[in-house]
Amino acid sequence: MKNVMVIIDESNSSYDLLIWALENQKDTIESSKVFLFATQPQNSFTPPTVLSSSVGFAQIFYPFSPNSELIRLAQEKNMKIALGILEKAKEICLNHGIKAETFTDVGDPKDLIRKIIQDQNIHLIVTNDQQTQNLKKCTRNTDCSLLVVTKTLSKD
Repeated sequence: MKNVMVIIDESNSSYDLLIWALENQKDTIESSKVFLFATQPQNSFTPPTVLSSSVGFAQIFYPFSPNSELIRLAQEKNMKIALGILEKAKEICLNHGIKAETFTDVGDPKDLIRKIIQDQNIHLIVTNDQQTQNLKKCTRNTDCSLLVVTKTLSKD
């Protein structure tokens, strides 16, 4: 049994790619374990940050450092968004009779994908041409292949 991964983001083209893979690679998908992955953005708060406020014609600038509560709230929001993206993708898979396992994590997508390829023994990543460059680096020195879909994926 092969392990196949599709990387999902918030774009419609990502969902179109998943549907394309489920419909056009049906034999491969049905005989494989399917993984869906969505990355969460890293919070890039670089203290101190400057906020500005306008009062009439005057502007007031003041530095602030994000506290742990602000960072926690941002992380929670990112997690909810990633889980929502994955839930929609998982539902698409179920509608095609495929049970998929989902992953999300915070960090550099290249590092995260490389780790999943190794930990889950991924054999094939289905991707669009926009993600190809970064994924080629992730699959070096592995037995993982890339299936790159280059045509425009749109519903008529």
